Amino acid sequence: MPADRITTGKFSGLTYLSQKALRLYDRRGILVPEVRDRFTGYRYYTVSQIETALKIRTLCNLGFGLSEISEILDALAEDDDGTVRRLIARRHRETMAEIGRLEKIQSLLMEKRDFSELFAMNVSEPVIKEVPAMRIISGRRTGTYEEVCSKVSEELFAIIFSPANQKNGVAITGPCMSLCFDEEYRETDADIEMAVPVRGQVVTDDPAYSVRTLPAATVISVVYKGPYEHDGFSVAFANAFRFAAEHGLETEGPDRQLYLNNPDETPSDELLTEVQIPVKRE
Repeated sequence: MPADRITTGKFSGLTYLSQKALRLYDRRGILVPEVRDRFTGYRYYTVSQIETALKIRTLCNLGFGLSEISEILDALAEDDDGTVRRLIARRHRETMAEIGRLEKIQSLLMEKRDFSELFAMNVSEPVIKEVPAMRIISGRRTGTYEEVCSKVSEELFAIIFSPANQKNGVAITGPCMSLCFDEEYRETDADIEMAVPVRGQVVTDDPAYSVRTLPAATVISVVYKGPYEHDGFSVAFANAFRFAAEHGLETEGPDRQLYLNNPDETPSDELLTEVQIPVKRE
């Protein structure tokens, strides 16, 4: 066999990548055997692909996903330093966030003497409040909660702060909010509307976004302080629905979540989110 033809088993041994992983990289087009025997059809790796395999292993160890690895390898092949730096910077931010989360876990496990304190959440007592009608610009999408909230809110702010709308005197009059239309938790296809209260004549050519009046509502309000994570919101919603049951109130959707400070400028532990559960008026 020519020296530049390396079987899958041998290549696995040279690169410390399992054959299962190599088959996956082959299917995803990340690392495809370069040589095919014209008589047997068997495929072989080459010596030059060892370097690529080592890069893949390094990127995997750094926590990059397969799609990101593919993008980085393509960028390296095209000398696209900008893309590589952008992806590395994003991974660094994700790593720092994960370090912060783990340090918080360590602190809780090391310092809490009362086991019940592990389950404590920084959530206010529920109150009833009247929310007036408000004029909003909004967009409604389905997807994961994180993706929809991030993408739609970014596009809403882009519309509001466009030169045309700033010339028209468009201004934000309240916190950005989300409205959830699902009756149950949906992991990948949640039905969510993101909205921003505004004043002024809004101009947009995108049919996915529109201006409307959000009706006035009587709501049960609970404020949660902490990161945007399911556990904290679950406690806030549980307290609100418990309050409704204790006071004989009938809830009606959609639920609202108001983001009271800027996540780009506020530490995750200091984020404030107001959960509002509309109830039927007496």
